[in-house]
Amino acid sequence: MIIKNGNVLLDGAFIRTDLLISKEKISAVGSFDGADSEAIDASDMYVLPGFIDTHIHGAYGHRFSDPNPDIDAITGYEASQGVTTLAATTGSSELNSLLRQFDVIAAAIQKGTKGAKIAGIHAEGPFLNVKRKGAMIPEYILPPSIEKAERMLERAQGFLKIMTVAPEAENAKELIEFLVRNHVVVSMGHTDATLEEAENGVRWGATQATHTFNAMRPYGHREPGVLGCALTNPKVKCEMICDFVHIHPKTAEIIYRLKGADNVNMVSDTGHCAGLDLKEFSVEGQMRYVVDGVVRLADGTIAGSTKTVYEGVKNLYSLGIPLADISKMASLNPAKTLGIDKETGSIEVGKYADIVILDKDLNIIHTLVNGKVFKINSGSIRKKENFYALRKNRDSKRQIPCL
Repeated sequence: MIIKNGNVLLDGAFIRTDLLISKEKISAVGSFDGADSEAIDASDMYVLPGFIDTHIHGAYGHRFSDPNPDIDAITGYEASQGVTTLAATTGSSELNSLLRQFDVIAAAIQKGTKGAKIAGIHAEGPFLNVKRKGAMIPEYILPPSIEKAERMLERAQGFLKIMTVAPEAENAKELIEFLVRNHVVVSMGHTDATLEEAENGVRWGATQATHTFNAMRPYGHREPGVLGCALTNPKVKCEMICDFVHIHPKTAEIIYRLKGADNVNMVSDTGHCAGLDLKEFSVEGQMRYVVDGVVRLADGTIAGSTKTVYEGVKNLYSLGIPLADISKMASLNPAKTLGIDKETGSIEVGKYADIVILDKDLNIIHTLVNGKVFKINSGSIRKKENFYALRKNRDSKRQIPCL
């Protein structure tokens, strides 16, 4: 396959050139005839590395924590949104349920998925601070435990790549050091850490902040807290949800200006709602409501996003942030976090042809995963309010979703 005449992002700059793709990878950059190959005319279009989402709980009506998740529905929808790789993200479920989720995700990785690839697991908990639980179910938040972490690593079968931890929790030092020894990226989140406690977390090996500003001790001018560490310590990379709901556009600009394009990972934090026009649904018995595109609990707490990384790309572009910097935050940096930047995350000879092609208005024209064109369905958002029917579980009074 040849991608012809595109404005290709190469080493931080857009260059009009062709890409030759063979055996799933980018084999050459230059000018090619294409008479004997399938060709995509990318004239007047941007050719970017595919987006990589390291914090995504689900999409298109399905969630990785579901009893029987349709993972291909999630990854297929994400590919339609330019995402070529993701980290399947779990929350603070009951421990045995969480371990079962790891089994399901590990099996899906080994089998392979339709659409976006799954590069690993991001365990958002359960070793968090209940004071900053956000939408997490408090009874499933646990104190740090090496024994439980060992069980998680075993069930993840080598695919546990990121874990969100509250660094102020008792025994957090031992847990963070254990995770780092086992090649797991530790991200500080759902935390009430002071500046000193957060800096301790970094000394122990934490290198990231989970959905920066959200589910964290607020910044104080006398006690900057975990945000003071995340925003100023060069060892910390900041996750940033760019739906302009979780943080104000000006706050997104502040993070970008303080951290620079090299130290931000754009994430979505989506769940069931991405790609669907839902009004309400249930997660492990906890009702969530969607009003004006915002998911909330009954008490008003924001409970995840409805917007993909692609929509965040457009939002940041509207602020005047250069597309090359946005691409770095949406592709290369997350690839580095997952340890796959030698394989994907930028357009280079020898890397997988994970590519998104956008027109001049940033509409997605094509997504390629391992060099294969994923067919974009123009009607990818299903407007179906009653996608979930709520029924009573025979064994309890809690409501659960069923398709």
